[in-house]
Amino acid sequence: MALPNINTTIKDGAMGVAGADATGIFAAVGVSAIPSTGIITFTDKDDVDGKIGDGPLRDLIVSTLSIAKTTVYAIAVEGSIAGTISGVTAHSSNKGEGKIAVTGSPRNEYSVRVDIISSGKLNEGTFRVTIDGLSGKTITIPDGEGKYEIAGTGLMLQFSHTDKGFEAGDIFTFATTSPQATNGEILKAIDTIIDAKKAIEWIAVAGVSNAALWAALATAAKGAESIYQYIFFVAQARYKKKDESLDEYVNALTGAERGVTSSTRLQVVAGWIEEADSNGQVDTRGAIGVYCGMLASRKVHEGPDAVKFGSITAATAIKPEGLNDGHIEALKNAGYVTVRQIIGLTGIYITSGQMMSEQGSDYDLVERRRVMDKACREIRVAQLPFLNDTVKVGADGSPEGLEMFVAQGEAPLRTMKTNEQISDGYIIIPKGQNILSTKTLRTKIRIVPLGKLSYIENEIAYHNPALAQ
Repeated sequence: MALPNINTTIKDGAMGVAGADATGIFAAVGVSAIPSTGIITFTDKDDVDGKIGDGPLRDLIVSTLSIAKTTVYAIAVEGSIAGTISGVTAHSSNKGEGKIAVTGSPRNEYSVRVDIISSGKLNEGTFRVTIDGLSGKTITIPDGEGKYEIAGTGLMLQFSHTDKGFEAGDIFTFATTSPQATNGEILKAIDTIIDAKKAIEWIAVAGVSNAALWAALATAAKGAESIYQYIFFVAQARYKKKDESLDEYVNALTGAERGVTSSTRLQVVAGWIEEADSNGQVDTRGAIGVYCGMLASRKVHEGPDAVKFGSITAATAIKPEGLNDGHIEALKNAGYVTVRQIIGLTGIYITSGQMMSEQGSDYDLVERRRVMDKACREIRVAQLPFLNDTVKVGADGSPEGLEMFVAQGEAPLRTMKTNEQISDGYIIIPKGQNILSTKTLRTKIRIVPLGKLSYIENEIAYHNPALAQ
């Protein structure tokens, strides 16, 4: 037998249990020029072009990382639906007899202008290509077949002419659409993200999508929730068609194209902006990229529409032109995320972080979604050390001695209250539970959210002090 002494057993009560902080971290899937074989992690916008090339996914991630210092997990898919190339339009003032044809498979949506800088034939004249407002170098018109590849775009120009050739000042323009992935390709990439169990808040789908995919995303969100992954999805609605009026466009999005999906875990961005890219390009883009950037840069309780944080710095105009407050309100009321201008302020702002939820839902705004999801993640992790533990049972069969369980479960709520992310939060253990038979402990967790000053109504009038005596 050992000599008498004092033995101390050091126990780990897991009082510091906390899950990985997912705040502002998200995943994105979409088409890009260089498909990925797995999940790629981005934290710097300057790494994006080299890893996935051009495409809608590239635009989303660059827009986001230009605003927020965060982590984006991405899967780039090739996209089986090829982009299209419009016909080349020769400017009416052209004096030369040269022509330009375009072939290839565009990697993104481009607005392209070719200017003839100096007159001449093949191997004589010079030209310059401008893509989405960003001008390239002056280049000699190629000899031989007259072909010139526009680097990184998947496009090939072919110059041809009669004896006269091209004249300085000649202008040629054309446009392309971006390649697209099928819903199946997108959903397969999403499954890979979910299976990886990354600590994320949402998954963004780059590129334009429709109600069929939105319904599938809502279903995927429910499935993720069932395996303790509390996430939501963000998608982008289409742009106005060429021959479509603004009223027709808005009526389509709020009508048949809206679909019947209602989900508290789905957002669809209908806002479009003219965006100044970090590389100097000025392009009309869906606002999904800047929207994700604004979400990622803010705490869970801070709405993307909070004016105090400023406007969308990269946005130079709302698109399509002529969209008025009535149109924007109709889209908002249909559940879309939109952009707006505010009288008295410069810049362009998010209208509100609408969810595609039923009217009257507690989760009609993204900040309510984010706060609840954070609470769910952190309370679950705090309670995990108690799983399969024993508990005393009282005379009525109810569990007793769960003060530590309640205190540890409420710890994340106390922290969120201290950080002013919620007004209050607490856990209740109802009496009368037959835990001996069910082996199940049921609790009620109640969170008092923050209020929101969406509308401010002032009453103002003159006051005569003499009449008040």
